[in-house]
Amino acid sequence: MNILVANWTWYPSGGDWTYVENVTKLYREKGHQVIPFSMKDPRNFPSDYTEYFIEHIDYKKVNKKSLSDGLKVVKKSIFSTEAQQQLEKLLDTVKIDFAHINVIHHYITPAILKTLKDRGIPIIWTLHEYTPICPESTFISHGKICEKCFGGAFHHCVTNKCKKGSYPASVVAALENYVHKYLNYYAYVDHYVCPSVFLYEKFKSFNFFEEKLVQLYHGYDYEEIEAAKAQIAVASNERYIVFVGRLEKIKGVHTILAAMKDHPEIRLKVIGTGTQQAELIDFVAKNNLNNVEFMGKKNKKETLELIGSADFLICPSEWYEVLGFTVVEAMAMGKPVIGSKIGAIPEMVIDGHTGFLFEPGNYSQLSEKINELYNNKNLLLQMGANAEKHIRGLINTEKHFSGLQTLIPSL
Repeated sequence: MNILVANWTWYPSGGDWTYVENVTKLYREKGHQVIPFSMKDPRNFPSDYTEYFIEHIDYKKVNKKSLSDGLKVVKKSIFSTEAQQQLEKLLDTVKIDFAHINVIHHYITPAILKTLKDRGIPIIWTLHEYTPICPESTFISHGKICEKCFGGAFHHCVTNKCKKGSYPASVVAALENYVHKYLNYYAYVDHYVCPSVFLYEKFKSFNFFEEKLVQLYHGYDYEEIEAAKAQIAVASNERYIVFVGRLEKIKGVHTILAAMKDHPEIRLKVIGTGTQQAELIDFVAKNNLNNVEFMGKKNKKETLELIGSADFLICPSEWYEVLGFTVVEAMAMGKPVIGSKIGAIPEMVIDGHTGFLFEPGNYSQLSEKINELYNNKNLLLQMGANAEKHIRGLINTEKHFSGLQTLIPSL
């Protein structure tokens, strides 16, 4: 089969790409051909189909104070005629048996759904975010959980300036959702794949095409995990705990740093970059947290090896995590995880079994969990073993493929 895989990037760009890369490899291993459809970017992996990719869109322009800057992007970010035209050219060249949509909002746009449906091509869409029911995409408004747009009341995004605190960006985000709802693009999709029970229930509670929602955990290629484990020294005198992710408020790194003030004897390595980086570094300096090291961005191999040498990973998110491949990778490395009790994290971190849960933002509670786990070697080993067994059963490539086959019987 020829499978069209659409995603806003064709290079490593976060959790969405981790899934795209894994499912693309899976399709190819099963004997199918993958035809990518994405945005042009010098970071993209090589492809025979890049001539059909759309031009790069700088969506960040709508975050500027000038509304005119944002309006220049609106035409493309809400309804991409270019994406439709480029896809038409591609479909005239290659017969597509079905389309697998991933992250396309703001860039490729849902306008391509009608193009696919007009050609009679089945469509499945793996949901990596909440954009169809939340213009801000994360259910976060000014640092707090917000569900005011329930029932399609997207104007709340504008009145609250939810999108990065910017009026222009919020106007565009709300307008995008209103346009797509009015044009009923989402009805063209045959199945929406929900990577977690939490996301499934959230979309269901918002009355979003309940009959088309399918809960199916991601698959994961554990080959890199095994390679990283083989590289890790069996014995090491250095002990530390680790955070991996974007340095943004919704990721909760500030909560870890507050908790680390209670543990000057424990080293924390922070892997990643983001807009909050300077603020976090300043906090560390002002509080003399000499036990905290900012590692910056690392490649996949380096990240896995750093996780594999740590005692455990902390995932202190303060938003509705869809799944979280960082947690998957740590647990697959045989590491317990201390995670906040929000989103899909509790589906992976079973409190007291594969790690510990704490209330989001509660640094005192997190501090207690760090102390309990770090100072009990037997508990570390047992929870690590439990974590690896649990996650490899939950996030399983063959299970994922079998689930996809129920949606696309000819797969």
